[in-house]
Amino acid sequence: MPAPQKHVQHLYLRAGFGETPMVIKQKMAYDINKLVDDLFNDAKQYRNLTYLEDPTRGKEVSNLRVLLLFLKSPEQMRSLNNAWMDMMASTKAVLREKMTLFWHDHFATSTQFAWLMQVQNNTLRKHALGKFDKMLHAVAKDPAMIIYLNNQQNKKDAPNENFAREVMELFTLGEGNVYTEKDIKEAARAFTGWTVNKKGDFEFVAKEHDDGEKTFLGRTGNFNGEEIINILLEEKGTARYVTRKIYKEFVNEEVDEARVDALSAVFFDSGYDISKLMRAIFTAEWFYSEENMGSLVASPVDLITRFRRMIKMEFKEDKAQLNLQKVLGQTLFFPPNVAGWPGGRNWVDSSTLLLRMQIPTRIIKGGGFDIKPKPEFEDAPEDEIALRTSKKANVQSDWSALVNHFKKFPKEELIPQVLEAFIQSPKNHIDQSLIETYVDNSSDEKRVLSTIGIVMSLPEFQLI
Repeated sequence: MPAPQKHVQHLYLRAGFGETPMVIKQKMAYDINKLVDDLFNDAKQYRNLTYLEDPTRGKEVSNLRVLLLFLKSPEQMRSLNNAWMDMMASTKAVLREKMTLFWHDHFATSTQFAWLMQVQNNTLRKHALGKFDKMLHAVAKDPAMIIYLNNQQNKKDAPNENFAREVMELFTLGEGNVYTEKDIKEAARAFTGWTVNKKGDFEFVAKEHDDGEKTFLGRTGNFNGEEIINILLEEKGTARYVTRKIYKEFVNEEVDEARVDALSAVFFDSGYDISKLMRAIFTAEWFYSEENMGSLVASPVDLITRFRRMIKMEFKEDKAQLNLQKVLGQTLFFPPNVAGWPGGRNWVDSSTLLLRMQIPTRIIKGGGFDIKPKPEFEDAPEDEIALRTSKKANVQSDWSALVNHFKKFPKEELIPQVLEAFIQSPKNHIDQSLIETYVDNSSDEKRVLSTIGIVMSLPEFQLI
């Protein structure tokens, strides 16, 4: 049977970045299973980030060349950030990009070599809806990850435990589950010799590898890194940890442990099939329960991308979009640490919530909004000066499609229709008469436009 409007909006907010009311209306002709099928079919039609060309072109480079690449990377990182944001705002493969964003947080990485971050981003995109085991093996040999977690320094005579610790604590089992400090030390020995060469490729250096016997999670053998990862994947705790994290990101921060148990069994028994897990979530009746709709705070990237898709918002200055990410607390390719962004309710405080709420009306009234981010470690000195003196993020936008859509509704139905389109959380406490007092009634177009802007400025708009 045809899906209710709120259910369709819920699906596209969680499996993508939201859709316009016009698209939602078209989708309402189908049932949820058909819409989920369409999302997965569209996800197959994706493209990789190709903003940066391979700087080595497969050839080993000199130390001077490496230094030059390092110096160019800050500017390239900004451009790469914008390129990914552009892709999320325009792609038809929204589910794949939403999953790539999730895995970018799960395997949080940042290096000062922009090309390597593009390589990792494309690796995550390739495996985003595939098999988690294949993704984990690929990320373990990802050059950016190896550099970020210091496995370059992990050698037979001086093991470095960083990667071994995080692969268990953050990527598979979760902190304090099953493994011990002894297991970390033994796993670190297995990952010795995994390094990155000057071409920017993974390389195994046999002479730096500890090929002695190791005991890991109760098993003894001459384990290498691949075998350690396989042992971790044999633990049902890995499936549960990843499933629980996906549940918190796509369903509800308040976790239903029984549902996670059932979903993780599906995930494990399927051989870590991510698509099967996500289908099970998106087609579950409980996914569309009132308690789950409008229960998550939109991440900064979700919010910006939603505006870009909804009103074709574009930034006139290259750094403006990056600066907005900074002040809202989520800069792509620069997670705060290896644990990624805290997310959830941590996305908002008194300052960021106010800015979030001001975005739509300030765009309508003045074509932009003030953003003055604090300088961060990746900013060059000249960037600090620019940030301190920045006044406004000038944007261009096109509200005409939304205005034309809502124009057809009688005046008395306008506010309820706009609320229905943009607010997923309960609406019974929203004072519609108060909204009416702020509406510009000087013309039909301004009445519709101002109503949309006011509703998008409500705190509830931040809940998806």
